[in-house]
Amino acid sequence: MKVFGAFAFIAALVVAQTIDNGEKRLIALSDDDQRWLTKSEIDDLIENNIGFADATNGDWDSLQRFGFGRAQRPESKTYPAGPVHETLVRAIQANVTTSALEKTLTEFVTKFATRHKLSAEGKASSTWLFDQASALKPVNPNIKYTVRRFEHNWTQASVIARIEPISGQTANDIVVLSGHQDSINDSTNNTYAPGADDDGSGSISILHTLTHLLNSNEWNPTRPVEVHWYAAEETGLQGSSEIVKSYAAEQADIYAQVQQDMIGYYKPGTTPVVAFASDFSYVPLVDFLKKLVTKYLTIGYVDRIFGYGASDHASWFRAGYPSSFPFEAARGNSNPYAHTSNDTLANINWVHVADFTKFSIAYVVELTQQTQVAC
Repeated sequence: MKVFGAFAFIAALVVAQTIDNGEKRLIALSDDDQRWLTKSEIDDLIENNIGFADATNGDWDSLQRFGFGRAQRPESKTYPAGPVHETLVRAIQANVTTSALEKTLTEFVTKFATRHKLSAEGKASSTWLFDQASALKPVNPNIKYTVRRFEHNWTQASVIARIEPISGQTANDIVVLSGHQDSINDSTNNTYAPGADDDGSGSISILHTLTHLLNSNEWNPTRPVEVHWYAAEETGLQGSSEIVKSYAAEQADIYAQVQQDMIGYYKPGTTPVVAFASDFSYVPLVDFLKKLVTKYLTIGYVDRIFGYGASDHASWFRAGYPSSFPFEAARGNSNPYAHTSNDTLANINWVHVADFTKFSIAYVVELTQQTQVAC
């Protein structure tokens, strides 16, 4: 995930583009700025935390065209006036434990030295997630549950788990909960990329969210729910761009999307919060999510601007879908070890991961448990 901007560095790329050390990719630095960059130049973007999207194969521009098309439609998504399923939400949240989260994330991080999209371990880690999700079984006999791979033209596949609405329900607008499974080290001299926080924390949190939902006999979803683990976020939102493009091409109806990317750290000595992206996000959805934080968590929230291409929510937003990005910390307080060999388990705050997991449970239950009268 990329969260900072550096205008001077971007300007320097104009000069750097005269140096070619291999195949170039078309990189979008903003809607008005796309450049052909070498791998070395792209690595420099990652090292300097410059947000970008890979536009080489046309998916990124296709998303914008789909977004323009959706903007011409009269409908807009509305959300409940506030949370109304407290008893069920808290019953499911009660199953969240820091010890279980730590056990799963420890296995995920220690099993694979890197989860880069082009590596054999990136493929193996994707298979591991697929197997973990496939092993889950809903205890509610009314729920149909499936897991599939979404293959790309690189080594690592994305993984999509889907829960169908209970029989008799007609709502087809999907509630999406997502994170990215890949990791990267911005040092060209070190391929070790544990990615414990970025984004092992989000990947395992949404896996546990899915587990607890499927273990509830009282949860009866009236909308489809999908949990996505995207490949290749770190190299320009490539996995999510392909997936969102396919959904938009099929005119899929999306009710809401929440991206969980880096949820396991905040600077010691600072106050823990949920930091909501105020850019590339659907304001009515974010306003509703803030109510969930107030109701179900003991920490507060802040708004934060992330900039272009920060995480996979931007793919959904570009295609005209209601997206959101709740992040681990306010500006200046997030994990300084992202994209390095020091993004390890030693720096994870397990209570923070548990809080975000509880938040995800509230998000899914409150938007699916029954048809609501929107505000």
